[in-house]
Amino acid sequence: MSVEVSYKKQFVFGLLMLCVLLASIEIILRVADYYNPNCNFMDSDVFSNVDAETKRKICLDNDSLKWNTVPNLHLIPNQNLDTININNDGFRGKEIQTPKDTDTFRIFIVGGSTTFGVGSTSDNSSIPGELQQMMNSLDDTKKIEVINAGIPKAYSFTEINLIHNKLLNYQPNLIIVYDGWNDIHRPFNEYDKKINNSSYEQFLQLIITNDFYKTAKIILKNVININNQDSISNFDSNMINQKVDLWKTNWNNLCEKMENKNIDVILTLQPLVGTGNKIMTPEEEIHFTKNDHITMLQSYDQYSKSLLYLDKCSQAIDLQNIFDDYDNTIFYDGGHVSDNGNKIVAKKLYEIILEYI
Repeated sequence: MSVEVSYKKQFVFGLLMLCVLLASIEIILRVADYYNPNCNFMDSDVFSNVDAETKRKICLDNDSLKWNTVPNLHLIPNQNLDTININNDGFRGKEIQTPKDTDTFRIFIVGGSTTFGVGSTSDNSSIPGELQQMMNSLDDTKKIEVINAGIPKAYSFTEINLIHNKLLNYQPNLIIVYDGWNDIHRPFNEYDKKINNSSYEQFLQLIITNDFYKTAKIILKNVININNQDSISNFDSNMINQKVDLWKTNWNNLCEKMENKNIDVILTLQPLVGTGNKIMTPEEEIHFTKNDHITMLQSYDQYSKSLLYLDKCSQAIDLQNIFDDYDNTIFYDGGHVSDNGNKIVAKKLYEIILEYI
């Protein structure tokens, strides 16, 4: 046997052993990830009545969700998971009829992961899903559609782009904006920009969308936050006045353009842990401290005050007090809630929008 043949055999054997090692690591990590998924709500009081298997599915589905930032932030269409369905148009929920029937009143709810429903047990348990069910109970000849246009990581700049570049194609009658959390955490020097389209971000997208070999994704999601919950960084109050002014101006401009198209826009400021007069539970107090809401809410109040000047919008409503009458745990982190909290918000939105239907 020649030396060359021997080297070839050693190379093939080494390559085979490497493949076996990588396959073994993949199997071990997939099993570990399935039984111990990395979601911060697994032990939350909010999910005390949800069985372990359902919580696991919610967590794994949100981790499996695929999105992209090119050309604008969007969900990849046609994702059918156990607790999440992304339809052919890239919205959470059932398919949308296009063109719209003449007797249909179409409502889009725009926002980040709190609107999308990260932590919801199903599409119907998100804020838009709950609102749709309430609308279904109306004794009215008009068909009312509520469409979930929430996208994890979205904030006002990407939401306005979404409205201009996509939602108008679906003939909306009413647009409801539910946000604030992602905006206040967005640094001012990145405030009026798209979600990062850097090479690093594109590399992460390749990892996230790879269903064949998940080792890299599983490792990274346990080291950094690459899942689909909104990224929460240390709060930076620098240039908060300029940031709030820009937020107010951008939404006023959008509302004025929608008014010219006979489309109503209702902008709401979402509740967070520590807003309003809700008595926080021990778990919520932990989230309040961990997310530096003692400092952050002082600046968040400026967004609340700016609602008075959003005169181009049909309404601008502060929802910070919406959970004041509830003493149970509503938040499973700094701003996300689950089914019960979503239903409370949806009920309030239902009361607000009845006059528009």
